[in-house]
Amino acid sequence: MKYIAAALLLVAAMSAQNAPSTNKSPDLDIPAIAREANGSVVSIVMSDKDGHPLAQGSGFVISKDGRIVTNYHVIKNGSSAVVKLPDGAFFAVDGVLASDQNRDVAIIKAHGNNFRSLSLGDSDRLQVGQQVIAIGSPLSLESTVSNGIISGFRTAEEEGGKFLQITVPISPGSSGGPLFNMAGKVVGITTSHLVGGENLNFAIPINDVKPLLLSGLSKNHALPDEPEPVTAEQTTGGPLADTFAWMQNTINDGSFQHTADCRFTADCSTDEKLSFSGCRLTDTVTHHDRKKPDWDFILEFDLKDIDPNTIKVKLVDLDGIMCGAKLCMPRPEVPTPIDAEVRFSTTNDIETIKSISPISFPDRNTGGFLLTEEYAPRFAKALTHAVKLCGGKPSTF
Repeated sequence: MKYIAAALLLVAAMSAQNAPSTNKSPDLDIPAIAREANGSVVSIVMSDKDGHPLAQGSGFVISKDGRIVTNYHVIKNGSSAVVKLPDGAFFAVDGVLASDQNRDVAIIKAHGNNFRSLSLGDSDRLQVGQQVIAIGSPLSLESTVSNGIISGFRTAEEEGGKFLQITVPISPGSSGGPLFNMAGKVVGITTSHLVGGENLNFAIPINDVKPLLLSGLSKNHALPDEPEPVTAEQTTGGPLADTFAWMQNTINDGSFQHTADCRFTADCSTDEKLSFSGCRLTDTVTHHDRKKPDWDFILEFDLKDIDPNTIKVKLVDLDGIMCGAKLCMPRPEVPTPIDAEVRFSTTNDIETIKSISPISFPDRNTGGFLLTEEYAPRFAKALTHAVKLCGGKPSTF
């Protein structure tokens, strides 16, 4: 009888070890997960300094005091942001608490308190084939719910590390939204889709965010406000290309007057040419002189290095300017109108390849173009527009 009792105790112990854990969260259905997440998944709208919207993405609240997780690329452009809840409430973003640009993760702070927050799960416990749910704002369609499975685990070192490959549909605007397991815990951040693929979508494992939460989130930092990169469409067929074409036509029709000293003598003439490659502007002035070989100077500018707020028009009276070592006297047959110079300052030194005109380029961190008084304001507006496009700041023209 003693041995039988011992055997029964052993069987009972083994059964207890093999029994399912009572601590495991029970699976929920999709409607239940959507109800639990309501009010915690937000739409994030980025705006420029004038309040014009630039971009929209998704995010999710992780604390009652308004800490929100999203993708870094959602918040990198723009000088201000608001988060919008499904009930229509708006909250300004106070700043960025932490970010990892390489991992494309950011934690921002919404102004306010008593937010509904989500619980974080353990992305290391995910398995291929496991069902997952995403909630976000694709194309600004707020609180869109979709489901799929974990279809693989991928590593892309150039993109920052590990990714969850998922079949959950993702569109622009979904970025930064939460990916849930069926227990209603956040296990990832929806981030991208593979162009040309069918349901080849990806999420960042939530465990990659947790180190940021431990780094101290007490201080707000300003939004990155990074320039928007110029797209191929802009440089080949979009508004930037149209602006460049107008600027080049301005030169071809004779409105450029970068020929100041040659208008006072019959011995020389000049040709000027602007050329563009992406956001690179090259200004070439060639001097033809009957008394000496042709010479030219070439200046190159990266438009994103020009401060658009410094682009100004200044009237220039060319009478009495210096030509070499003596004063230039106007020829009677050549009118000397009051011209205008479009001037600007750069954040970096201008790269001087040959020479610098003493009229248009008196120092190394400024530049200018001498035009007729009629065209100068229009050219300044076109240049400002091109600079803002290259700098990622919105402009109308």
